[in-house]
Parts: sequence; structure tokens; C-alpha cells
Amino acid sequence: MLAGLLLLVLAALAPAPAGLTSQALMALAIFFVAIVFWVTEVMPIAITGWAMVGLLPLLGIMTPDDAWSASINNAIIFYLCCFAFACFIGRSSIATRLTGLILKWAGTSPSRVLLGFMVVTALISTLMDNLPLCAVMLPIAYGVLDANDTPLGRKSSFAKCLAIGIPWAAAIGGMMTPAGCIINVLTLSLLEQSFGLQISFVQWMALGIPAAIILVPVGWVALVRIFKPEALSQQAVDAGITQADELPSMPRNEVAGVLVMLITLVIWIAGSWVPALNTTVVSLIALGFMFFPGVDAIKFDDFLSDSPWGMMLLMMAVNVLVAALIATGAIEWLVGVVMSPMTAWPLLATMVALSVIACLLHNVIPAGPACAGLIAVPFATIVSSMGGNLAAVCVMVAWWSAIAFMLPLDGVPLLSYANKRKYFSFGDMLKTGWAPSLALVVITVTLTPATCALLGLA
Repeated sequence: MLAGLLLLVLAALAPAPAGLTSQALMALAIFFVAIVFWVTEVMPIAITGWAMVGLLPLLGIMTPDDAWSASINNAIIFYLCCFAFACFIGRSSIATRLTGLILKWAGTSPSRVLLGFMVVTALISTLMDNLPLCAVMLPIAYGVLDANDTPLGRKSSFAKCLAIGIPWAAAIGGMMTPAGCIINVLTLSLLEQSFGLQISFVQWMALGIPAAIILVPVGWVALVRIFKPEALSQQAVDAGITQADELPSMPRNEVAGVLVMLITLVIWIAGSWVPALNTTVVSLIALGFMFFPGVDAIKFDDFLSDSPWGMMLLMMAVNVLVAALIATGAIEWLVGVVMSPMTAWPLLATMVALSVIACLLHNVIPAGPACAGLIAVPFATIVSSMGGNLAAVCVMVAWWSAIAFMLPLDGVPLLSYANKRKYFSFGDMLKTGWAPSLALVVITVTLTPATCALLGLA
């Protein structure tokens, strides 16, 4: 707390560096203080975010109206449908049925259970956006933990592995196809408009599938080796399998809920090619159908009690903080100061630096689309001027703008972190997230450019 307050005072008193206004300097200081408070968890993270937002109009950085309007975007509204799907899965028998299948294969081995969840999640994520998939898979994993009488909080290493590994797998799976994550399509659009770059669906798969095949095992090994998860009891395994086997046929409301989810998934996939099928609009219609008479997949009171509204509050606050950084030119100044000398470096060194910057940027600025919009064209401009591969930069920006391995501020890991079960901390994710982060840096500067060259991509 004292360190944060001292940083604010110093930013208010210190002269702004060349090219940076005093408002931009203050916006940077506020954001860095928020990061310090989030990492150390001195206050609830949503409250920290909104306390920092309150400083923006107070210090004249943004008007109150601009701040409040910046808090809402498509992603925030999109979360409502994700909450409904997660509530439905958590309260239906689907989690129990899938838990039985997983336990039949994995037995009491926690590493096999974790690997099974990560592989299945990654495969499904090739055609389903990361956030809703994570909202579907986490309740199933929690069913395994409940069957093992796993305590709430941060006492269980196995719980940490599942709570961190599933969001990782959802993000990794989204790398494999353009439809796997909406940010993939956004990045392709940005660079096609600016440079005429085009990457086909199959070409993207040729780039993404090898990367995912590497990253899933790397993340799995890091979690298992660092946390050393405890084994499941045989009694819990037998109980989970028996409970699944004894279930009757799925009731009408569960069948209806599954149909709504599957139809929504198909339309989301189609929306990757049909602009009229806006993801957020489709999500709102799907949300309505979950409560539609005759469907009745979930009850409204359950929806209110089960949904992680604190996560939504945090994301709204982060949107405002990022908007302040963009509006004051603080992010552009940071990128310009860091990137300006890179054109004199060897191309490989520049690619490594850009990949590391993209990694760190999204870990502390969880607005993935904003990250892609901010760095896609500048990164491509620098690499293009040095004779580098534009397609490799496009894929690098898309992947890093959708993946945050080290801090749970992005919407996908935040869905797990903000859960009332509180299975892991910021430090737990940082302790393991360096391994897949390092692996992806290596992939984006070696394997990706080499594959682009083989595919004939410029």
C-alpha cells in the first residue's frame, strides 16, 4: 500500500519525460499501482480496479462520462452468456457424466486427470472461443475435486493444477485455427487492411497445430513438476464412476440446454466467416433461450448466485484504465521508446524482443483486442522494414493477444481465479507460467517463421 501511494506521489511531482504529457505519466502510474495491488492482493481485485478508476476523473485524466462509457464493451456483454452456460453445466448432470468418463481413463493418477482435461479442452477450443469453453470445462473439473473432497482455498496442489491448466489449454487450443479465438480474426483483418496480408484457414492450422502440440505438454509438465499434485483416492474415483453410471437418461431441460449450447457453438463458428453473425449478438439471443419457456435450462436465481460478477466488475475497471492509457498516448509512448532502437538489431533479436513485449503487455493489460490493435501494425511495420516475415508477426500478435500464462488478469484465467473456490493465487500462476511463456517465445521466433517460409507466406 505504501509503495503504491509513494509511486502516485512521485508521478505527480516528477516532470514528464520527453514526448509524454503529465496526464499520460499519471495514467501510467495509476495503472502500475493497480498492478502492484493486484499482485499483492492488498484489497479485493475488483475494488482495487475501481478505486484506481476513481482517480482518473479526480486527477483530470478522463472525464467521468468518458470513464464510465469506456467500462462497457462487447466482451463484457459477451460474458453474460458465458455465465449462463457455466451455470447450466455446473447444475446439470453433464459434469457428473463427463467426470465418470475421465476417471475411468485416468484412475487415481492426478497427472493423467490433468492431461486428459487439458487435451480435451485444447481440442474443443479449435472451434470454440476460449472464454466460453473455459466457462464450460471448469465446472466439470470442479466436479472431480468435489468427488475427492478437495478443500476450498489454496491447500490442494491438484486443484491448482486443474484451475490453471484448463484456462491454459483453452487458450492454446484457440491458436490452432482462425475460428479458435476471435482475436485471430481481428489480427488477420488489421494486417490485411494495412499490408494486404492473407492467411488461409489451412495455412493457419499448419502454423497453430505444431505450436499447440508443443505447448500443451510443456504446460502440463510445468504444473505437475512444480506443484506435485496429490493423488486421488480410489474411493473417490470409484464413487465418481458409479455416480455417473447410475444416472438416468438426461432430463428434458438438460437436453434442451445442450441443444442451445451446440447451436450457439455452430453459429459462433459460422460467425468467423459471416460478419452478420456477431458473436455478442448471438450470445445475447442464446442467453435468452436458456430461460425460454419449454427450455428452462437454468433458473434466474441460480444464474445470479453462480455467476462471477466480481470478474465482470474487474474487467470493466480494466477497460477504463486501458482507455486512459490509450487516450493519453501513454501506451504509444512506451512502445515507441522500447521499439525505436530495434531496427538496428539483428532480425532474430528484434523478433525475440517483440515476442517478449507482446507476452508481457497482455499479461498486465488483459484487454486482448486492445493489445492486438495496439501492436499489430507497429510490430509488422518494424519487421517488414527489416525484411522479416509479416505472416509470422501476424500470428505472433494474435497468439500473445489471446494468451496470458503468467497473470490471471485476462478473461480466460480470470474466470478460474475469480471463482469463489480460490484455488490459486497470482504467485502460483506466475511460478509456473514462465515455462509455457518461454516455449511460446521460442516457437514464435523459430518454428513459426520457418513454417511461414515453407508455406510461401510473405
